[in-house]
Amino acid sequence: MKHSYRSTIVNAMPFNKRTVEPIHLSQVQVPKDIPNELECVSNHTLANVIRQLSSLSAHAQDLFDELISDAGHIFQRTEALHGRIERLKLQVTQLDSNVEEG
Repeated sequence: MKHSYRSTIVNAMPFNKRTVEPIHLSQVQVPKDIPNELECVSNHTLANVIRQLSSLSAHAQDLFDELISDAGHIFQRTEALHGRIERLKLQVTQLDSNVEEG
Protein backbone atom coordinates (compact mmCIF):
# COMPACT_ATOMS: atom_id res chain seq x y z
CA MET A 1 0.00 0.00 0.00
CA LYS A 2 1.48 3.32 -1.05
CA HIS A 3 0.83 6.44 1.04
CA SER A 4 1.25 9.93 -0.22
CA TYR A 5 1.76 12.54 2.46
CA ARG A 6 1.47 16.14 1.47
CA SER A 7 1.41 19.13 3.74
CA THR A 8 -0.06 22.39 2.58
CA ILE A 9 0.33 25.63 4.47
CA VAL A 10 -2.32 28.20 3.72
CA ASN A 11 -1.04 31.73 4.09
CA ALA A 12 -3.67 34.26 5.08
CA MET A 13 -1.24 37.09 4.56
CA PRO A 14 0.55 37.85 1.30
CA PHE A 15 3.96 38.50 2.88
CA ASN A 16 6.15 36.34 5.07
CA LYS A 17 6.55 37.83 8.50
CA ARG A 18 9.43 35.62 9.54
CA THR A 19 11.91 33.56 7.56
CA VAL A 20 14.09 30.91 9.14
CA GLU A 21 17.60 31.20 7.74
CA PRO A 22 19.77 29.85 6.28
CA ILE A 23 17.43 28.32 3.73
CA HIS A 24 19.88 26.23 1.73
CA LEU A 25 21.74 24.10 4.25
CA SER A 26 24.05 22.07 2.05
CA GLN A 27 24.95 24.40 -0.78
CA VAL A 28 28.66 24.91 -0.48
CA GLN A 29 31.49 25.19 -2.96
CA VAL A 30 34.13 22.74 -1.89
CA PRO A 31 37.67 24.02 -2.45
CA LYS A 32 39.80 21.82 -4.72
CA ASP A 33 42.43 21.23 -2.04
CA ILE A 34 39.95 19.53 0.36
CA PRO A 35 40.74 15.81 0.48
CA ASN A 36 37.35 14.69 1.85
CA GLU A 37 34.50 16.43 0.05
CA LEU A 38 31.78 14.58 1.98
CA GLU A 39 33.23 15.64 5.34
CA CYS A 40 33.43 19.26 4.18
CA VAL A 41 29.79 19.30 3.02
CA SER A 42 28.64 17.48 6.18
CA ASN A 43 30.39 19.98 8.46
CA HIS A 44 28.98 22.89 6.50
CA THR A 45 25.48 21.40 6.64
CA LEU A 46 25.66 20.78 10.39
CA ALA A 47 26.86 24.32 11.00
CA ASN A 48 23.95 25.67 8.96
CA VAL A 49 21.49 23.46 10.86
CA ILE A 50 22.73 25.05 14.09
CA ARG A 51 22.33 28.52 12.55
CA GLN A 52 18.82 27.58 11.42
CA LEU A 53 17.87 26.39 14.91
CA SER A 54 19.16 29.66 16.33
CA SER A 55 17.05 31.60 13.83
CA LEU A 56 14.00 29.48 14.69
CA SER A 57 14.57 30.09 18.40
CA ALA A 58 14.75 33.87 17.86
CA HIS A 59 11.50 33.77 15.85
CA ALA A 60 9.81 31.71 18.58
CA GLN A 61 10.86 34.24 21.21
CA ASP A 62 9.50 37.07 19.05
CA LEU A 63 6.24 35.18 18.54
CA PHE A 64 5.76 34.61 22.27
CA ASP A 65 6.55 38.26 23.01
CA GLU A 66 3.81 39.26 20.55
CA LEU A 67 1.38 36.80 22.16
CA ILE A 68 2.08 38.24 25.61
CA SER A 69 1.54 41.76 24.32
CA ASP A 70 -1.70 40.81 22.54
CA ALA A 71 -2.99 39.00 25.63
CA GLY A 72 -2.29 42.11 27.72
CA HIS A 73 -4.24 44.30 25.30
CA ILE A 74 -7.15 41.86 25.28
CA PHE A 75 -7.14 41.82 29.09
CA GLN A 76 -7.24 45.64 29.21
CA ARG A 77 -10.13 45.76 26.75
CA THR A 78 -11.98 43.06 28.68
CA GLU A 79 -11.55 44.98 31.95
CA ALA A 80 -12.85 48.16 30.30
CA LEU A 81 -15.89 46.28 28.95
CA HIS A 82 -16.49 44.72 32.35
CA GLY A 83 -16.57 48.19 33.92
CA ARG A 84 -19.02 49.43 31.30
CA ILE A 85 -21.28 46.40 31.84
CA GLU A 86 -21.30 46.95 35.60
CA ARG A 87 -22.27 50.62 35.13
CA LEU A 88 -25.03 49.63 32.70
CA LYS A 89 -26.36 47.02 35.14
CA LEU A 90 -26.53 49.71 37.82
CA GLN A 91 -28.35 52.09 35.47
CA VAL A 92 -30.84 49.37 34.46
CA THR A 93 -31.51 48.58 38.12
CA GLN A 94 -32.09 52.25 38.85
CA LEU A 95 -34.43 52.58 35.86
CA ASP A 96 -36.39 49.51 36.97
CA SER A 97 -36.73 51.03 40.45
CA ASN A 98 -38.03 54.29 38.95
CA VAL A 99 -40.59 52.43 36.79
CA GLU A 100 -41.91 50.45 39.78
CA GLU A 101 -42.23 53.62 41.88
CA GLY A 102 -44.04 55.52 39.13
